[in-house]
Amino acid sequence: MTGSDSFGRLLLAEWTKLRSVRRWVLALFGAAALSVLLSLLVAAASDTDVNLHPNFVTGPEGKPVSDAFSFVHQPLSGDGTITVRVASAPQPTDPARTLRGFTATDREPSTAGVMVKESLTPGSRYAAAFVTPDDGVRLQANFRDPLTGSSHTAPQWLRLTRSGDTVTGYESADGSSWQEIGKVTVPGLPQTAEIGFFVASPQQMWIQRSPGTIGATELPVRSTATFDNVSATVSGQWRMDPVVMPVEESDPSQKPGGPRPPGGEMSEQGGVFTVAGVGKIGPNPPPDDVVEISLFGVLAGLLTMIAVGALFMTSEYRRGMIRTSFAASPRRGRVLAAKAVVLGVVAYAVGLTAAVISVLAAPRVLRTHGFGLPAFPPVSLTEWPVLRTVLLTAAFVAAISLFSLGLGAAIRHSAAAITTAIVVVVLPVIVGMALLGPAGEWLARLTPAGGFATTRSQPPTPLLSEPWAVLSPWAGLGVTCSYAAGSLLLAWWLLRRRDA
Repeated sequence: MTGSDSFGRLLLAEWTKLRSVRRWVLALFGAAALSVLLSLLVAAASDTDVNLHPNFVTGPEGKPVSDAFSFVHQPLSGDGTITVRVASAPQPTDPARTLRGFTATDREPSTAGVMVKESLTPGSRYAAAFVTPDDGVRLQANFRDPLTGSSHTAPQWLRLTRSGDTVTGYESADGSSWQEIGKVTVPGLPQTAEIGFFVASPQQMWIQRSPGTIGATELPVRSTATFDNVSATVSGQWRMDPVVMPVEESDPSQKPGGPRPPGGEMSEQGGVFTVAGVGKIGPNPPPDDVVEISLFGVLAGLLTMIAVGALFMTSEYRRGMIRTSFAASPRRGRVLAAKAVVLGVVAYAVGLTAAVISVLAAPRVLRTHGFGLPAFPPVSLTEWPVLRTVLLTAAFVAAISLFSLGLGAAIRHSAAAITTAIVVVVLPVIVGMALLGPAGEWLARLTPAGGFATTRSQPPTPLLSEPWAVLSPWAGLGVTCSYAAGSLLLAWWLLRRRDA
């Protein structure tokens, strides 16, 4: 009997053991069913009114955007060009005050550059070339991801040329030698549009975590930049107007006596324009992740899979069957490996089934509770972020099951192994949601709870109560897989040194 045949027989034997125990089979089906049921219950209990907020603005493509900045402009009829030198990069001149008990998040960079825009209405069409203090030159249109130019920052020359719906961006270090940044199309840009230069300065977000909840507030930050060598195919007077997002009346920053956003300012002396502004230009998706909400039930399925994983090993010790297994295959590591392969494949199948059904069913319920267009586009498994989330969530379920299997082999006692696994996986979730700032984030990075990052389809963000929200899905899964590998290695080491 060859080695491969021997391991194949081991796999068949372990699969037969798993499917022959009726309560384990029921538990596997139950894990998937519990995951889906809890996800549907959470979806039914969730609601949002983000689409109804007065300050909710959509862009030309119907997606949520932020569109607020100081714009020095005049009308351009037909095709034309604007050239400026951004003499100094936008720097904060009115920083947000420190809030006691709150933690500041990373703030997006301020921007300064040139723009052609449909109108002063927030969310209207535009194309812009700009610089930031750290990230260099960018070209952006209609709130899409920007094209990347050079890494140069101010002082830097910028130019926009409009030809119908096509806008071309250029940059230059000296005003003589120009390089094209790229071309963008702005469908529907009217014959007469506004052209000029601008400054935008995103707000500072502060968060405060408490057990199970999170508090967040934004404070305005005004940045100032200077422009010179301004020339354009227009002949009127430059004027400064702020493009301003609508304000929700209940916004605490707008209440009497509360901190009010500073307005934009412009001054000109000898052809040098000094412009101050607040606000942000770009996508503004809501923090809620429909896919993550739909996969909340994974926690219930994990608890069941932890029990199955531990019992798959400890039941043989309790009944003395482990001696028979080791007598049939004296190489104990191969027995453990066969159990791990069988359990891992089955657990992945259970997790994948539950994730697919949840992601297909729960969003339908969520749409009836406000999670619909335009803020929340339909969820589709054909989109990579959604498909990636489903696949990695199933891998997370499999990794936790293998972690429990390793603990079962190391501890040999069902109740102790199951309890230990639950404590190691679930306790960091509870504690992490109560801790503030880096402490909770490091707990996610150092415990299997980081694997819950696999349930998020949106990019990592600190603006959530879950500490694992700062991790990428791959990093979170890596943490959990490290624990699974560690427990299996410990089990393999102990199996070789202890009596059966």
